[in-house]
Amino acid sequence: MAETVVMERIVAAHDPGGTLHEPQTPELDGRAARRNTVVMLGSRLAVASMGWAGSMIVARALAPDDFGKFSFVFGLLGLLSVVTDLGVGRVVLAKLVECNPWEVSYVTTAFIALRGVLGLLGYALAIGYVLLLGYSSDVVWATVIAGLVVVIATPNNALSVMYQSRLRMASVAVAETFGQLAQLIATIAAVLWNPVLLVLVVPAVINEVVGAGILVRGVRAGKAGPLPAARAQLWRWREMLVEAVPLSIGFALLTLLSKIDVLMLGRMDTFDSVGLYTVGYKFADLLSMVSSTVVGPVTTLLVATWPAQSEMFRQRTREAAMLLAVLGATATAAFWSSADGVLSLLYGERFAEAAGASRMLVLGSALSMLTELGLMVLIATGRHRVYPWVALAALAGNIGANLVLIPRMSFDGAALATVLTEAAMLVAIWIVVVRSVRIRGLFPFTQTMAIAMLGVSVAVWMSLFAERYDLPWPVTAVLSAVCVLAGTHVLPITGGLGLAGLVKSR
Repeated sequence: MAETVVMERIVAAHDPGGTLHEPQTPELDGRAARRNTVVMLGSRLAVASMGWAGSMIVARALAPDDFGKFSFVFGLLGLLSVVTDLGVGRVVLAKLVECNPWEVSYVTTAFIALRGVLGLLGYALAIGYVLLLGYSSDVVWATVIAGLVVVIATPNNALSVMYQSRLRMASVAVAETFGQLAQLIATIAAVLWNPVLLVLVVPAVINEVVGAGILVRGVRAGKAGPLPAARAQLWRWREMLVEAVPLSIGFALLTLLSKIDVLMLGRMDTFDSVGLYTVGYKFADLLSMVSSTVVGPVTTLLVATWPAQSEMFRQRTREAAMLLAVLGATATAAFWSSADGVLSLLYGERFAEAAGASRMLVLGSALSMLTELGLMVLIATGRHRVYPWVALAALAGNIGANLVLIPRMSFDGAALATVLTEAAMLVAIWIVVVRSVRIRGLFPFTQTMAIAMLGVSVAVWMSLFAERYDLPWPVTAVLSAVCVLAGTHVLPITGGLGLAGLVKSR
């Protein structure tokens, strides 16, 4: 109470109009969202490129079994977002957009503190998992070291949400880029100095430390909105968690869904298979980065326009869906005909046998782009309570498919299970959206199917063309991408917008 009185007296001198406690929605528009999308897309392409370079170096430096352990450890840490995220950030985003500056200060402090506690909990669970299941000592110690990523990255995410609420993602882009650059430099140094498992997990921790420093500096400079309050009001945790419960459960199940295949493959097959399989995720994750880059700013706009501007809400959703469909079709077609050559060049000849699995993982990631948009629509409208049931059904189906397919097809079976699950999730989530958000024509079904058919046609014909004329894979990849993009621009399959119109609409 004393702190509140003091703060009120201090700000009174700087707030003569008395607007501090009034709702102040920040300036949010399509142009700002487009700028954020472009900046984040460029950053994440740079991050992905450096991440690929680092993973190639590690894959070549470590023995196959050790690279499998390396992939397993980071797969386990990725799974921990079940605990460390809980979907709270998506709920808090609405508060940061709609609340007055006074409220925002207290909400952000409580949110950062909550994320910090969740990070420590996730770290403890990771170590407990590898100890209880009796993994080798090098896996345990690698988890102890690499797990620090979770401790640092979890509160970092709270800072990123602050920037997102103001559509000022340039600082986040800088933090991610310089963090990944630091990781790449540290990886090269580690390989030259002592290329062993326990040393090669350290650069990921350095990445998070560098990124955290840049984000904190921007927050202190006021780039992410009102400064966090000096004291955390822990009673707000209950409100955040209660509001996020349906989303938290659904997000936890979705995270399990995206990582359970790696853990099941590690238990039912070999660490070598895990290493081969997770290489495909490097490419699938790039597509996921593109998806979050587009969906993040759009989500902020959807929150700001619902429910007062339903027509604008509908327009933003349709345009985002078509843009994601074009990006997914382009990436899948380009990778489909060039997967063997890309894997051989980047990771070595032995990884070429994982080309089929990698193709399926990229296809699954393309499908998940539209699923993510559907989820954000549900969050923006407060209709996300049905989502956990969809995620639970998908997880059960994925586990069942993996139990059947992994013993028969190894990592190819895991990849096939992923594609089938992602397709089912996409259909289910948009059925929920259409039935719960009563806006006519919210999902551009006809246009999306036309874009998908264009991508499939280009992928099939270009693969046959490359095989017949023995074209180099860079040529087939570029031609595939150009054909999809040109077809999108020329053919009447985007509601009259064309490729340029879709990009400008963002």
